Amino acid sequence: MDPASGDRAALVNLGQLAPGEYALRCAGESRRLTVSARPWRAVTDALIKGLYYQRCGCALKEAHAGAYRHPACHTAPAVDWLDRAASRRVIGGWQDAGDYGKYVGPGAVTVAHLLYAWKLFPEGCGDALNIPETGSGIPDILSEALWELRWMLQMQRDDGAFHHKLTKARFAPFIMPQDDLETEYLMPVSHCATAAAAACLALASRVYQPCDPAFAAEALAAARRGWEWLQAHPDFEPFRNPEGVRTGWYGEQTDLDDRFWAACELYAATREPAFRAEAERLYARGQHLTSFGWADVGGLGALCCLFDLGEEAGSVLYTQLREDFLRQSGHALALSRASGYGTALPADGYVWGSILPILSGAMAMILHHRLTGRREMLEAALLQWHYALGLNALDLCFVTGFGQRSVQHPHHRPSGADGVEAPVPGLISGGPNQRFPYPTTRERLAPDTPPAKCFLDETPSADTNEIAIYWNSPAIFVGACFNSIPE
Repeated sequence: MDPASGDRAALVNLGQLAPGEYALRCAGESRRLTVSARPWRAVTDALIKGLYYQRCGCALKEAHAGAYRHPACHTAPAVDWLDRAASRRVIGGWQDAGDYGKYVGPGAVTVAHLLYAWKLFPEGCGDALNIPETGSGIPDILSEALWELRWMLQMQRDDGAFHHKLTKARFAPFIMPQDDLETEYLMPVSHCATAAAAACLALASRVYQPCDPAFAAEALAAARRGWEWLQAHPDFEPFRNPEGVRTGWYGEQTDLDDRFWAACELYAATREPAFRAEAERLYARGQHLTSFGWADVGGLGALCCLFDLGEEAGSVLYTQLREDFLRQSGHALALSRASGYGTALPADGYVWGSILPILSGAMAMILHHRLTGRREMLEAALLQWHYALGLNALDLCFVTGFGQRSVQHPHHRPSGADGVEAPVPGLISGGPNQRFPYPTTRERLAPDTPPAKCFLDETPSADTNEIAIYWNSPAIFVGACFNSIPE
């Protein structure tokens, strides 16, 4: 019995099958199967290219976007919310989710997932994605990340702080991005955005040093300025939407995890002892080392210490942190074993964007396996990847464009307004949400609907069926891992 879905579930092992096409029949239903040596290459590549379709500030041309082409969008100057007489052009970046806002913290986390996927599993990331930069000599996944990074640099204020977000006062209606002509505003700066940007840019400075040293230097200089602003402003002030603003809040109650991540990445980039000392101090305050989402980035700091710095991090940030990480990541395995579908999420954990904690669990178990070689960790992580692709109580692939049964009506403005029947491909749905559903969702679902089935494949259902760049990115990390395993 699976407690999250109410289903009686059995996992059937089909054994070793030769490559080819198969049909699996059970209880009057049938599913097609394709067996191949690299079954997840196409979907992982599509998840990376899904970010290309989220690009802002440029035309998506037919040669790269096909039926999903559209003219350039959001190219007018942005106005400073606090000083309406000040404006400047801030161009580029990825639209964050189903709306047309752009947010520094979530963007930084998305880029970090991509860069670490490349660092740990380069052979698992495709390099023929048909984006404008394909063939440039820089891997496509790094070229795509650069689109967001260059926008992020524009979000830095002269004093080093980063604006929290660039959005309209309210969400646009379901129109194409080029038709969204309301004024964009640079919203106030925030501690969390500044720390996350500093961390991400310090990481980027290391990744891009071999292929673009000028950008690497610019990124590190910006990271240092961000850190200096944080040091000069030690008292945390949570970001609040200004009066009259109704776009995504992305508010947090602390910046300790963001500062921890930034200190780790800056120490890895510079090897300056002051950064290590600050990272050790922040680690001692307590960190969630298996959290990889925008609201808690402690796991990204752990990833930096364990896999970039390694033993150079020292007895606290490697030896002690490693033991702590192994203990915390063991929780994901226990959750997976308690689920009929192998899903590393408790029954009360189906929140808005439940795909994120599930894929974060997969990331944690993958990293645990790399540290220890424990096979059961990798096997449980694979079940989370399977969950995203259809091994779930809804019998649904959450990635658009893939699977015999997949999401058709995501809460995504271009997919709803472009006149193309199929949704934009390579985007992953947030999935079931029992914790924070809209009243209209509650009305559409039976009162006793189990948590793992609280989902509507309907465009208005942002609470269960929105897409987000920081949900695509952990899926890319997990897919790159399994694409890299030898045949």
